Amino acid sequence: MIELGGDGLARPDYVRIVRGHVQVMIAKETLAAVSARRSRLLAHIETGVAAYGVTTGLGSLAGVAVSTDDQDELQRSLLTARAAGLGPPLPGEVVRGAIAIRLSGFLQGAAGVTPELCRHLASLLNAGWSPVVPNGPYGAAGEIGPLAHLFQTLLGEGAVSLDGREVPAAAALVREGLRRYEPRPKEGLALVNGSPFATALGIRLADRARGLVATATAAAALGLAVTGTGARAASPRVGALARDRYAVAVQEELAALLAGEDLFGEARQPPVSARVIPQVHGAVLRALAGLDALLAERLRGTTDSPVYLDAGDGEEAGLYPSGAFHAIDVVLAVESVTTACCHALNLLEKRLHRLLEPQFSGLPAQLTDRPGVQAGVVALHKTVVGLAAEARTLAAPASIHSIETSGGQEDVQSFAFLAAARADASLDALEAALACELVALRQAAHLAERPAGAPLRRVVDLLGAEVPPVDRDRTLAPDVARVRALVAGEAFNR
Repeated sequence: MIELGGDGLARPDYVRIVRGHVQVMIAKETLAAVSARRSRLLAHIETGVAAYGVTTGLGSLAGVAVSTDDQDELQRSLLTARAAGLGPPLPGEVVRGAIAIRLSGFLQGAAGVTPELCRHLASLLNAGWSPVVPNGPYGAAGEIGPLAHLFQTLLGEGAVSLDGREVPAAAALVREGLRRYEPRPKEGLALVNGSPFATALGIRLADRARGLVATATAAAALGLAVTGTGARAASPRVGALARDRYAVAVQEELAALLAGEDLFGEARQPPVSARVIPQVHGAVLRALAGLDALLAERLRGTTDSPVYLDAGDGEEAGLYPSGAFHAIDVVLAVESVTTACCHALNLLEKRLHRLLEPQFSGLPAQLTDRPGVQAGVVALHKTVVGLAAEARTLAAPASIHSIETSGGQEDVQSFAFLAAARADASLDALEAALACELVALRQAAHLAERPAGAPLRRVVDLLGAEVPPVDRDRTLAPDVARVRALVAGEAFNR
């Protein structure tokens, strides 16, 4: 059980809640503070001020007054009329993460919601509630579309994933013994105005990229070992001179994987692709460190708009508009990781090409003992070339776009979902390319007959269990599929 307070989430707790399905509870003093802030918000609204999204319309209709009788209908409309996404569902982990982050933000009080809504969201998390949320396209400022898909299920609208099937939310509520929740003034707006999805998407992408770059380092080490390529560029002493701690981290991993291999003596200068592994993989780690630091900050904060602030710093109490729903910070950090991973895939393609060429590898051409008669594994390189081209296309930034909506009121977007979708597809390409490289490396290890040192023996044994030697040409797609499953499960990572 994890107790939630008003100071945000730590990433380890987030992971335990979202992936481990650990139950949550809310501290009593936190609920009391939420209730007190809610009372002050209502008292402020009762003075007759124009409260955006409560007593007024939204966007370009913010000047239209909403009567007391229509306020509940407005909050309900916010959760239904904006749900217009068309793509395939987001991963359940991301949706659950958005619920957890939204609840954590509400517990800080500034959103002005009721303790009842907070308790209801906690009960949904504990019940494993998993709304179906399309991954896009979304062109609004902020995340009003996907959040509407998510939280309309509180009303019994939309769909929920239950036992692997999409079920109408109304039926799922009955089946799970959960009650419908009707949002009170300001709560519908609070549920859809923020950017929790950007954080949840960023966490998933960061963790996935981290696992893939670790596998890429293991594959690179195996390539150096089976070809007997000089590995002095992998010495941490070399990296220390450049004072690049991320490159040094990769060099230390390479050195550990290559322990026992006779690769650190004088040798012919290898191709650039064999020497810049620490710099390229280190650049991915550097981009991931920046994204991780940003995500940690966002897990501690709230992205609601507007927020209710008490008087302070010479400013009066009231509703303050916020731009925190504009997750351009996450988008730029994710795009940095996407670009770095694209370069890692470019490097992989070059390594694989060199592996197929006798003048670099010292092995038979195309990794077959019958070159000219048999094609060996040359088709794998052609596949990787296509994957690298795809990744370069996907690296085009979404953050540079800006298109007006809502009569000009929403005139800038971050396009977080587009950036995340491109990043995910780019990681798919890297994952598939790694599987291709590892299948080729399994064949190279078979032909080289060079015993792998202890650190790499586990990698060779894993590959040997899944991929028979290519003694006669065959389709390699099934081999790639089996190895890709191992890559996805991080089986090659120490």
